[in-house]
Amino acid sequence: MRKFNYEEGVEYYIRSIYKIPLLTPEQEKEILEKIKLGDKEAFQKLILSNLRFVINIAKRYAGYGIPLQDLISAGNIGLIEAAKRFDPSKGVKFISYAIWWIKQSIINTLSQEGDIIRKPTKIQSLFQKISNAYFYLKDSLNREPSVDEIHSFLLREGLEVEKDTIENYLFFNQHFISLDEPILSQDEDIHLSDTISNSGTEDIERKLIDEDILKFIDELLDTLSPREKQILIHRFGLYGEEPKTLKEVGNIVGISRERVRQIEIRLLKKLRKLATKRKIEDLIR
Repeated sequence: MRKFNYEEGVEYYIRSIYKIPLLTPEQEKEILEKIKLGDKEAFQKLILSNLRFVINIAKRYAGYGIPLQDLISAGNIGLIEAAKRFDPSKGVKFISYAIWWIKQSIINTLSQEGDIIRKPTKIQSLFQKISNAYFYLKDSLNREPSVDEIHSFLLREGLEVEKDTIENYLFFNQHFISLDEPILSQDEDIHLSDTISNSGTEDIERKLIDEDILKFIDELLDTLSPREKQILIHRFGLYGEEPKTLKEVGNIVGISRERVRQIEIRLLKKLRKLATKRKIEDLIR
């Protein structure tokens, strides 16, 4: 059996997170009421349903020498802290409150480990090692490994990790297998994956994703010549411009309609290649 590498572990985690449905306003209200009564399961549901926002925010801080999984882990800590402190009586949505805590936790990690580029061998995420062990055992055993099995595997690899730490890791992984298990509704059995999402929360997510996409478009356009930029901006209506025909764009940049078409085809191929390299599909899934 082959071992899962770090990148595969992160990609699997992200894909799994996006399968978790968002809460409707009614579901969130009910869960928050249960949390006030000390319901730990409700607390976990609140966390799990908002993990995708951590990923979206963490991606915006990637590129500073710290692995994405470490940024996500830091954001998860901020999310948990927000859930502990949140007061529903203030009249704001939970995720609106949590975003600040998520960002602060990630920023703190960046400030504390800002020299990671100068010493990459010294900074290695503990969760990364647990993740590698988890996916290797899952692949080898063809089932979910237990805490004891992961703990024993890591000991054989010369790494002593507290079982509580492994349990924390599994909290963010093992729940994925239950997404398609039926849950009771008043009328019939439904599945978590069929749950209708909170449109208000989706608006926040859409805003976060749109910001990431705009940032990415800026980076892509910076790789083009001034004429190429003008062609894309006017053809696709970027930065507030109205989308224009090939002929209209040709008149603006001083070339023929056919030449604009040829350049557009070439540029789109180039941008798709760059987008694939940067895995922008994770942002616009």
